[in-house]
Amino acid sequence: MSKDVSVDKNEIIALQKEIIAKLKKEVKEWEDWKATSKERHAKGKAKADRAIAKNKNKNKNTLRIKTTRKRKK
Repeated sequence: MSKDVSVDKNEIIALQKEIIAKLKKEVKEWEDWKATSKERHAKGKAKADRAIAKNKNKNKNTLRIKTTRKRKK
């Protein structure tokens, strides 16, 4: 009986180690994706800002109608 229990504990511990390793891998992948997402967002915003600045001289309409920034007076 005690032999079976120790084998079960060892199996459980092995499974827990596998699960922990998988979770660590998923967390790392998610963090990498999040970091690249922020970079992509920043690049896209910069591109849009350049387009707005370029078009501001041509006319008063802008590409970005609503912005989170406060307008200058």
